[in-house]
Amino acid sequence: MRLVALYAAEAAASVRMSFADKGNFALQVGGMIVNDLVFLSLWALFFAGFRSVGGWGMADVALLLGLTMCIVGLAGALAGGYRDMAATIARGELDGLLTQPTGLIARLLARESIATAWGDLACGVAVLALFAGVTLQDLPLVALAIAAGMSVYVSAAISFASLAFWAAGARSFARDLTDFTLLFSSYPGSIHQGVVKIAAYTVLPAAFVVLAPVRMLREPGLGTLVVVVASGLAYAALAAGLFRLGLARYRRGASPGG
Repeated sequence: MRLVALYAAEAAASVRMSFADKGNFALQVGGMIVNDLVFLSLWALFFAGFRSVGGWGMADVALLLGLTMCIVGLAGALAGGYRDMAATIARGELDGLLTQPTGLIARLLARESIATAWGDLACGVAVLALFAGVTLQDLPLVALAIAAGMSVYVSAAISFASLAFWAAGARSFARDLTDFTLLFSSYPGSIHQGVVKIAAYTVLPAAFVVLAPVRMLREPGLGTLVVVVASGLAYAALAAGLFRLGLARYRRGASPGG
């Protein structure tokens, strides 16, 4: 509970810092809202000419996009440190944090709140409410879907960032992998075939970020619920394990690539 309280306090401080420059904050949030609305409009235009793509209709894609926006929005607003975690490791900034109480991963995540993430979150809520057919009865499952998807997404980012313990210059590669995961999560699962589909379920866990949660909401049942919860827990455990392995190496003074 102390760790949760510490994380909440640091995350709240980061959120307040992101609000400090109100003009810049408003511009970034507004820009992201426009970006999301343009992306949604493109899908609306697509479905104006085609009824479905691989069995996915506009409501299904709206659900996928709404969940994705909420997941990325919450991750960026409350755990924005995931974006530059690899750079933090590569620059040796862990030294100061290691002298502080436990909860290193939590501290790294809570150290930044990304302003544009609030635009994603606002759009995500609006899309779910207006276009995805989500009702009040669906809210508990929607909350679970967002929590599990965020767990997978942030855990994947932590796993990619942990490469910086072993490889010099892993910062850009880790961010690229995280961005590819988000990109794969933004399109209907029916378009993923062959090697791309395998990647979406393994190296880039886009299927577990949002596709599995979408299926749980469209086909509620014990099986889909177990997949969503288990994937969130499994990727969190994997991320923690990889980070601890890398941290042990870091404590020994080994240099990346050495």
